Amino acid sequence: MSESVKKSSSGIRVISRAAEILRALNDESRGLSLGQIASQVNLPRSTVQRIVGALKVEGFVIDGPGESQIRIGPAFFSIAAASLSDFKDPIRPYLEELCDELNETVDLSILSGSSVVFLDQCSSQRKGLVAVSEVGARFPAHACAPGKCLLAEIDESSLAHLLPQELEKLTSSTITDIRAFQEELQKVRVDGIAIDRQEHTEGISAVSAVISNLPRGTAAISIPMPTQRFEGNEERYTQALKACREKINHALGLNR
Repeated sequence: MSESVKKSSSGIRVISRAAEILRALNDESRGLSLGQIASQVNLPRSTVQRIVGALKVEGFVIDGPGESQIRIGPAFFSIAAASLSDFKDPIRPYLEELCDELNETVDLSILSGSSVVFLDQCSSQRKGLVAVSEVGARFPAHACAPGKCLLAEIDESSLAHLLPQELEKLTSSTITDIRAFQEELQKVRVDGIAIDRQEHTEGISAVSAVISNLPRGTAAISIPMPTQRFEGNEERYTQALKACREKINHALGLNR
């Protein structure tokens, strides 16, 4: 075998291994240690360390939040979000309209494993405290309004395989009991709306609804804001969100 062929074969193998590592991390919103990655992808720790080092340089993975943990980085999600431009572009005008109407941040997100990934955002121009999440950020689905909306669309047998065995407690309000969470999802299915009452971040609440039957699946629209503005105004935000969903369904020819 010639030297050039060997180099080509080696390069392809490295790309394949990097893809395996990224897939493993994509299912773990809180990250994995090098040892855990090595175990999942069945590679020597030294090999994983070398590939992870290269991915870090390019921004595809980053450190944290825990000690010695690696997680998906912003460059990975930027590319993923760009590839979904045909998914989010038709919805963008309605996000902007809702943002202007309420003067609050409006997000568009999808489900990725047991996490929510934020694809698009219209930021409020309001002066003072606003809720802003970086596009490409991942939240544990059980602890946020869009996550609960998206999980409620999944049948219970599939949900059992998707959710982690232990629901991570992010705040004092996070629902961590599986049975209680299943009851919460049933309420979301009935109401068509999910509410996050400081379950992901202290002081931040949100309301969310799903847009189903899109060409690439299902997305969630959410309105996060300081809890002090949300409490007492839930009905206003809920009705505005439902009206926005109906406009999108009508404009895109979708059926709920």
